[in-house]
Amino acid sequence: MTDPTCTLALDIGATKIAYALVPDNTPTTTLSTGRLGTKEGDSPIEQIRLVLLAGLKAAEEHGLSVARIGMGAPGVILGPEGTIVYNGETLTEWAGTDLRGLSREVLNVPFAAHNDVRVWAYGEHHLGTGKDLTGRVLYVSLGTGVGGAIIEDGIMMSSPTGTAGEFAEVVCSDHAGLAVRCENVASGTGLTRYYNEAAATQLDLPAIMERFHQGDGLAQQIITGNLRGFGQALGALVTVLDLSAVVVGGGVAGIGAPVMDPITAGIFDRVLTPNKSVQVLSTSLGAQAAVIAAAKYARDNAF
Repeated sequence: MTDPTCTLALDIGATKIAYALVPDNTPTTTLSTGRLGTKEGDSPIEQIRLVLLAGLKAAEEHGLSVARIGMGAPGVILGPEGTIVYNGETLTEWAGTDLRGLSREVLNVPFAAHNDVRVWAYGEHHLGTGKDLTGRVLYVSLGTGVGGAIIEDGIMMSSPTGTAGEFAEVVCSDHAGLAVRCENVASGTGLTRYYNEAAATQLDLPAIMERFHQGDGLAQQIITGNLRGFGQALGALVTVLDLSAVVVGGGVAGIGAPVMDPITAGIFDRVLTPNKSVQVLSTSLGAQAAVIAAAKYARDNAF
Protein backbone atom coordinates (compact mmCIF):
# COMPACT_ATOMS: atom_id res chain seq x y z
CA MET A 1 0.00 0.00 0.00
CA THR A 2 1.34 3.44 -0.93
CA ASP A 3 2.48 5.61 1.97
CA PRO A 4 0.12 8.60 2.15
CA THR A 5 3.00 11.11 2.39
CA CYS A 6 5.27 12.28 -0.40
CA THR A 7 7.61 15.02 -1.54
CA LEU A 8 6.63 17.34 -4.37
CA ALA A 9 9.95 17.61 -6.25
CA LEU A 10 10.82 20.16 -8.95
CA ASP A 11 13.71 20.32 -11.41
CA ILE A 12 13.87 23.87 -12.75
CA GLY A 13 15.63 24.49 -16.05
CA ALA A 14 15.91 27.17 -18.69
CA THR A 15 13.44 25.55 -21.09
CA LYS A 16 11.28 23.39 -18.82
CA ILE A 17 10.27 22.71 -15.24
CA ALA A 18 9.84 19.02 -14.43
CA TYR A 19 7.96 17.81 -11.39
CA ALA A 20 7.07 14.54 -9.69
CA LEU A 21 5.56 13.14 -6.55
CA VAL A 22 8.08 10.95 -4.72
CA PRO A 23 6.46 8.70 -2.08
CA ASP A 24 8.28 8.59 1.24
CA ASN A 25 8.25 4.80 1.38
CA THR A 26 9.62 4.32 -2.16
CA PRO A 27 12.21 7.11 -2.50
CA THR A 28 13.57 6.02 -5.90
CA THR A 29 10.19 5.91 -7.65
CA THR A 30 8.05 8.71 -8.99
CA LEU A 31 4.34 9.30 -9.49
CA SER A 32 2.58 11.82 -11.75
CA THR A 33 5.72 13.04 -13.45
CA GLY A 34 5.15 16.02 -15.69
CA ARG A 35 6.77 19.08 -17.13
CA LEU A 36 5.83 22.58 -18.11
CA GLY A 37 7.77 24.18 -20.91
CA THR A 38 8.87 27.71 -20.18
CA LYS A 39 7.57 30.25 -22.68
CA GLU A 40 9.38 33.31 -23.91
CA GLY A 41 8.21 36.31 -21.96
CA ASP A 42 6.72 34.28 -19.11
CA SER A 43 8.10 34.81 -15.64
CA PRO A 44 9.87 31.71 -14.26
CA ILE A 45 8.27 32.57 -10.92
CA GLU A 46 4.79 32.28 -12.41
CA GLN A 47 5.76 29.05 -14.18
CA ILE A 48 6.99 27.56 -10.89
CA ARG A 49 3.73 28.55 -9.22
CA LEU A 50 1.77 26.75 -11.96
CA VAL A 51 3.90 23.62 -11.56
CA LEU A 52 3.39 23.61 -7.79
CA LEU A 53 -0.36 23.83 -8.30
CA ALA A 54 -0.22 20.97 -10.83
CA GLY A 55 1.74 18.88 -8.35
CA LEU A 56 -0.77 19.53 -5.58
CA LYS A 57 -3.63 18.53 -7.87
CA ALA A 58 -1.80 15.31 -8.77
CA ALA A 59 -1.24 14.52 -5.09
CA GLU A 60 -4.93 14.96 -4.37
CA GLU A 61 -5.81 12.63 -7.25
CA HIS A 62 -3.46 9.96 -5.85
CA GLY A 63 -4.69 10.39 -2.29
CA LEU A 64 -1.28 11.60 -1.16
CA SER A 65 -0.34 14.30 1.32
CA VAL A 66 2.55 16.57 0.30
CA ALA A 67 4.80 16.57 3.37
CA ARG A 68 7.46 18.84 1.89
CA ILE A 69 8.69 20.50 -1.30
CA GLY A 70 12.15 20.09 -2.80
CA MET A 71 13.72 21.91 -5.74
CA GLY A 72 16.87 21.86 -7.81
CA ALA A 73 17.43 25.05 -9.78
CA PRO A 74 20.13 26.75 -11.87
CA GLY A 75 22.40 29.44 -10.51
CA VAL A 76 24.27 30.05 -7.29
CA ILE A 77 21.84 29.24 -4.51
CA LEU A 78 21.98 29.40 -0.75
CA GLY A 79 20.65 26.01 0.29
CA PRO A 80 18.51 24.73 1.79
CA GLU A 81 16.66 28.03 2.15
CA GLY A 82 16.53 28.48 -1.63
CA THR A 83 17.68 32.07 -2.18
CA ILE A 84 19.10 32.74 -5.66
CA VAL A 85 22.21 34.89 -5.28
CA TYR A 86 23.56 34.70 -8.85
CA ASN A 87 21.82 33.54 -12.01
CA GLY A 88 24.48 33.13 -14.68
CA GLU A 89 23.17 32.71 -18.24
CA THR A 90 20.69 29.86 -17.79
CA LEU A 91 17.88 31.98 -16.37
CA THR A 92 18.21 35.74 -16.62
CA GLU A 93 16.77 38.12 -14.00
CA TRP A 94 16.71 35.16 -11.61
CA ALA A 95 18.98 36.52 -8.88
CA GLY A 96 17.15 37.58 -5.74
CA THR A 97 14.34 35.06 -6.16
CA ASP A 98 13.11 33.60 -2.86
CA LEU A 99 12.09 30.06 -3.75
CA ARG A 100 10.96 29.29 -0.20
CA GLY A 101 8.69 32.31 -0.11
CA LEU A 102 7.27 31.45 -3.50
CA SER A 103 6.63 27.85 -2.44
CA ARG A 104 4.85 28.88 0.75
CA GLU A 105 2.48 31.09 -1.19
CA VAL A 106 1.12 27.83 -2.63
CA LEU A 107 1.61 25.39 0.26
CA ASN A 108 3.07 26.09 3.69
CA VAL A 109 5.10 22.92 4.27
CA PRO A 110 8.82 22.35 4.96
CA PHE A 111 10.96 23.30 1.98
CA ALA A 112 14.52 22.84 0.69
CA ALA A 113 16.24 23.90 -2.52
CA HIS A 114 19.78 24.05 -3.86
CA ASN A 115 21.65 24.33 -7.13
CA ASP A 116 20.44 21.60 -9.49
CA VAL A 117 23.84 19.89 -9.79
CA ARG A 118 24.40 19.95 -6.03
CA VAL A 119 20.94 18.42 -5.54
CA TRP A 120 21.65 15.73 -8.16
CA ALA A 121 24.96 14.92 -6.48
CA TYR A 122 23.33 14.62 -3.08
CA GLY A 123 20.70 12.24 -4.37
CA GLU A 124 23.20 10.23 -6.42
CA HIS A 125 25.42 9.86 -3.39
CA HIS A 126 22.72 8.58 -1.07
CA LEU A 127 20.49 6.64 -3.45
CA GLY A 128 22.56 5.86 -6.53
CA THR A 129 26.18 5.26 -7.49
CA GLY A 130 27.54 6.87 -4.35
CA LYS A 131 25.60 4.94 -1.73
CA ASP A 132 28.50 2.56 -1.03
CA LEU A 133 31.26 5.15 -1.38
CA THR A 134 33.21 6.54 1.55
CA GLY A 135 35.61 9.45 1.88
CA ARG A 136 35.58 12.53 -0.32
CA VAL A 137 33.73 12.23 -3.64
CA LEU A 138 33.63 14.70 -6.53
CA TYR A 139 30.44 14.75 -8.58
CA VAL A 140 30.64 16.35 -12.01
CA SER A 141 27.71 16.95 -14.34
CA LEU A 142 28.25 17.46 -18.07
CA GLY A 143 25.20 18.86 -19.80
CA THR A 144 24.45 22.25 -21.31
CA GLY A 145 27.12 23.46 -18.89
CA VAL A 146 29.50 21.91 -16.38
CA GLY A 147 28.70 21.76 -12.68
CA GLY A 148 29.93 19.92 -9.65
CA ALA A 149 29.69 19.13 -5.97
CA ILE A 150 31.91 17.61 -3.32
CA ILE A 151 30.46 15.24 -0.73
CA GLU A 152 32.51 13.98 2.18
CA ASP A 153 31.27 11.12 4.33
CA GLY A 154 27.73 11.77 3.14
CA ILE A 155 27.75 15.52 3.80
CA MET A 156 27.79 18.08 1.01
CA MET A 157 30.59 20.62 1.31
CA SER A 158 29.33 23.69 3.11
CA SER A 159 29.31 26.92 1.14
CA PRO A 160 28.79 30.31 2.81
CA THR A 161 28.27 32.02 -0.57
CA GLY A 162 26.70 29.06 -2.39
CA THR A 163 29.52 28.68 -4.94
CA ALA A 164 31.14 25.42 -3.76
CA GLY A 165 30.96 23.10 -6.77
CA GLU A 166 30.84 25.82 -9.42
CA PHE A 167 33.15 24.13 -11.89
CA ALA A 168 32.80 26.02 -15.17
CA GLU A 169 35.82 28.28 -14.76
CA VAL A 170 38.38 25.53 -14.10
CA VAL A 171 40.86 25.59 -16.99
CA CYS A 172 41.77 22.47 -18.94
CA SER A 173 43.37 21.66 -22.28
CA ASP A 174 41.31 21.06 -25.39
CA HIS A 175 42.14 18.61 -28.18
CA ALA A 176 44.66 21.08 -29.63
CA GLY A 177 46.45 21.56 -26.30
CA LEU A 178 45.06 25.05 -25.73
CA ALA A 179 44.09 26.13 -22.22
CA VAL A 180 40.34 26.83 -22.15
CA ARG A 181 37.66 27.06 -19.46
CA CYS A 182 36.33 23.54 -19.01
CA GLU A 183 32.69 24.42 -19.67
CA ASN A 184 33.69 25.45 -23.19
CA VAL A 185 35.71 22.25 -23.63
CA ALA A 186 33.60 19.47 -22.10
CA SER A 187 29.94 20.53 -21.95
CA GLY A 188 27.51 19.35 -24.58
CA THR A 189 27.24 22.92 -25.82
CA GLY A 190 31.02 23.27 -25.96
CA LEU A 191 31.66 19.99 -27.77
CA THR A 192 28.97 20.85 -30.31
CA ARG A 193 30.45 24.29 -30.92
CA TYR A 194 33.98 22.90 -31.33
CA TYR A 195 32.88 20.48 -34.04
CA ASN A 196 30.57 22.84 -35.91
CA GLU A 197 33.16 25.59 -36.06
CA ALA A 198 35.85 23.19 -37.30
CA ALA A 199 33.61 21.36 -39.80
CA ALA A 200 31.49 24.34 -40.88
CA THR A 201 28.30 22.44 -40.00
CA GLN A 202 25.27 23.06 -37.78
CA LEU A 203 24.81 19.62 -36.24
CA ASP A 204 23.57 18.76 -32.77
CA LEU A 205 25.59 16.51 -30.47
CA PRO A 206 23.69 13.27 -31.30
CA ALA A 207 24.43 13.82 -35.00
CA ILE A 208 28.07 14.54 -34.23
CA MET A 209 28.25 11.31 -32.24
CA GLU A 210 26.81 9.45 -35.24
CA ARG A 211 29.73 10.77 -37.27
CA PHE A 212 32.07 9.77 -34.43
CA HIS A 213 30.85 6.16 -34.62
CA GLN A 214 31.08 6.20 -38.41
CA GLY A 215 34.79 6.96 -38.15
CA ASP A 216 34.79 10.74 -38.67
CA GLY A 217 38.34 11.65 -37.65
CA LEU A 218 37.50 15.23 -36.72
CA ALA A 219 34.64 14.18 -34.45
CA GLN A 220 36.86 11.58 -32.79
CA GLN A 221 39.70 14.05 -32.35
CA ILE A 222 37.50 16.69 -30.74
CA ILE A 223 35.39 14.43 -28.53
CA THR A 224 38.26 12.26 -27.35
CA GLY A 225 40.82 15.07 -27.11
CA ASN A 226 38.61 17.55 -25.31
CA LEU A 227 37.35 15.02 -22.80
CA ARG A 228 40.81 13.62 -22.11
CA GLY A 229 41.99 17.17 -21.39
CA PHE A 230 39.03 17.64 -19.09
CA GLY A 231 39.87 14.37 -17.36
CA GLN A 232 43.42 15.57 -16.78
CA ALA A 233 42.06 18.59 -14.91
CA LEU A 234 39.93 16.24 -12.83
CA GLY A 235 43.00 14.11 -12.16
CA ALA A 236 44.81 17.09 -10.68
CA LEU A 237 41.81 17.70 -8.42
CA VAL A 238 41.84 14.05 -7.34
CA THR A 239 45.31 14.59 -5.92
CA VAL A 240 44.69 18.10 -4.59
CA LEU A 241 41.57 17.00 -2.70
CA ASP A 242 42.62 13.36 -2.09
CA LEU A 243 39.37 12.10 -3.60
CA SER A 244 38.20 8.52 -3.23
CA ALA A 245 35.96 8.69 -6.30
CA VAL A 246 34.78 10.83 -9.20
CA VAL A 247 31.18 10.34 -10.36
CA VAL A 248 30.25 11.75 -13.77
CA GLY A 249 26.64 12.46 -14.72
CA GLY A 250 24.56 14.67 -16.96
CA GLY A 251 23.33 14.19 -20.49
CA VAL A 252 26.80 14.07 -22.02
CA ALA A 253 27.89 11.29 -19.66
CA GLY A 254 24.86 9.31 -20.88
CA ILE A 255 26.63 8.89 -24.23
CA GLY A 256 28.71 6.21 -22.54
CA ALA A 257 32.18 4.92 -23.38
CA PRO A 258 33.14 7.62 -25.94
CA VAL A 259 32.81 10.12 -23.07
CA MET A 260 33.76 8.11 -20.01
CA ASP A 261 36.83 6.39 -21.48
CA PRO A 262 38.80 9.57 -22.33
CA ILE A 263 37.77 11.23 -19.06
CA THR A 264 39.00 8.19 -17.13
CA ALA A 265 42.24 8.05 -19.12
CA GLY A 266 42.82 11.76 -18.49
CA ILE A 267 42.29 11.35 -14.76
CA PHE A 268 44.91 8.60 -14.56
CA ASP A 269 47.29 10.70 -16.68
CA ARG A 270 47.53 13.18 -13.83
CA VAL A 271 46.90 11.54 -10.46
CA LEU A 272 49.91 10.85 -8.27
CA THR A 273 50.72 7.24 -7.39
CA PRO A 274 49.03 7.38 -3.95
CA ASN A 275 45.77 8.33 -5.69
CA LYS A 276 45.72 5.54 -8.29
CA SER A 277 42.98 3.74 -6.36
CA VAL A 278 40.45 6.49 -7.16
CA GLN A 279 37.23 5.14 -8.68
CA VAL A 280 35.75 6.77 -11.79
CA LEU A 281 32.03 6.01 -12.02
CA SER A 282 28.89 6.97 -13.94
CA THR A 283 25.54 8.10 -12.58
CA SER A 284 22.96 5.37 -11.99
CA LEU A 285 19.69 7.02 -10.88
CA GLY A 286 18.34 7.16 -14.43
CA ALA A 287 16.00 9.49 -16.27
CA GLN A 288 14.20 10.73 -13.13
CA ALA A 289 17.42 11.42 -11.23
CA ALA A 290 16.79 15.16 -10.86
CA VAL A 291 13.40 14.89 -9.12
CA ILE A 292 14.37 11.81 -7.09
CA ALA A 293 17.42 13.73 -5.86
CA ALA A 294 15.38 16.86 -5.10
CA ALA A 295 13.06 14.75 -2.98
CA LYS A 296 15.97 13.15 -1.11
CA TYR A 297 17.57 16.54 -0.48
CA ALA A 298 14.27 17.84 0.86
CA ARG A 299 13.63 14.80 3.10
CA ASP A 300 17.00 15.40 4.77
CA ASN A 301 17.16 19.20 4.77
CA ALA A 302 13.69 20.76 4.52
CA PHE A 303 12.56 23.13 7.22
